[in-house]
Amino acid sequence: MESNTLWAKVIESLHGSDRKVEAFPFKKSRSGVWKNIGEIGKDFSKRNININTSLCSKVGRGDKTLFWVDTWYGSEPLRTQFPCLYQLSTRKRAKVQEVYKIVNGGILWDWTWSRAPSSGEEKAEMESLKQNLQKYDLSVNEDVWVWKQSEKEDFSVKNVRLSLDRIIDINSEPNQFYWNKWATAKSTAFVWRAIDEKIPSAVALANRGMEISDTSCKLCGEDNEDAVHILMKCNFARRVWDGVETWTGLPMTNDVNNVKDLLKRILDSNRSQCKRKFLHAIAIQTMWLLWKNRNDKIFSGRRRTVQMLIEEIKDTSFLGVKQRSKHRSITKQQWWEFSFNL
Repeated sequence: MESNTLWAKVIESLHGSDRKVEAFPFKKSRSGVWKNIGEIGKDFSKRNININTSLCSKVGRGDKTLFWVDTWYGSEPLRTQFPCLYQLSTRKRAKVQEVYKIVNGGILWDWTWSRAPSSGEEKAEMESLKQNLQKYDLSVNEDVWVWKQSEKEDFSVKNVRLSLDRIIDINSEPNQFYWNKWATAKSTAFVWRAIDEKIPSAVALANRGMEISDTSCKLCGEDNEDAVHILMKCNFARRVWDGVETWTGLPMTNDVNNVKDLLKRILDSNRSQCKRKFLHAIAIQTMWLLWKNRNDKIFSGRRRTVQMLIEEIKDTSFLGVKQRSKHRSITKQQWWEFSFNL
C-alpha cells in the first residue's frame, strides 16, 4: 500500500495538486502502465537511489504527508527514526495534519497509542520526538514534494534525471539484444541472460557464494564451466556448431569469443534480412539445446550425440519458424537442406 502513496505524489507533482493521493490505482496484481511505474523503485534501488528517502515532503499544513511513513523530518521516515513509538501508534497511516491541533495559537501534538509509552527506550524516543517537532515550523501552505538533491525546487522529472546521470555512464554501450520472435520466448530469454553470465553455470554459482568443489565442465572437463564455455567453447559445443555451420553454410564460431559477438555476426552477415533472422533464431535454439543437453547430462545422466542434437535443432527451429513466422510455405525438406529463395 505504501507504493500507492509514494507514486501518487509523483503523479500529483506532474499533473497538479487536485489529484487525491488515495485514488492512485497501483497494485502488485495489476498489469500495464501503473504496474510499470510502481516497479521503477526496484530499478532505482539497483542504482543505490532510495525513492522513499529521496522523495521528501516540505510540510506546510501536513495535508499530503503521512506522519510516520513519509520522509519529511530528517533523512528518514519517522517510523525508522522512532521504531518503538511507531509500533505503539494506532494510526500508522495518519497524515501530519491529523496528529496535531492548534490551541491558543500554539501547536499541540496529539497521538493515539495502543498503550502509553512506558519502557525506558519508548520514553526516550517520546522525549526526542517532542523536542524535534518543537523545532519544526508548520504553516497554512500546502505540502510540497521535492527531490532530496534539489530541495530548493519542487519535484520534477529533470531533477531525478540529474541524479541518475551522476550514477549512470551515459556513454557506455547498452546491451542491444535483438528479441527474435521466431525463436521461443524461453530460449530467447535464456540467451539474453547468458550474454551477461547470468545463467546458473558452475562458475556463476560459485561466484554467488555457493560451495562447489569442482567448477570444471561436466561434458569435456577441459575448462571451467561458464556460459561461454558451455554454449561455444566446449568440445561438444564446437562439434555441434560445426554441424550447424555445415547445414546453413554460414561460419559462426571460428573466431568469435562470446555470445553477444556471435549473434551480432549473424545479424551483420551478407544474407537477406529474412535469412539473417532465420539464422539468428537457429543460433538461439542451438544454445538453448546445448544448455538442456548439459542439464540432462548432470541431473539425469542422459547425453545426446552431436548428430542427435543437430537433428533436434533442425526440427525445433523448423517448428518455430512454421508457427511464429509468415513463411509457412517452407517445407521440412527445404529447411533441412536450408535451400529456399526468400
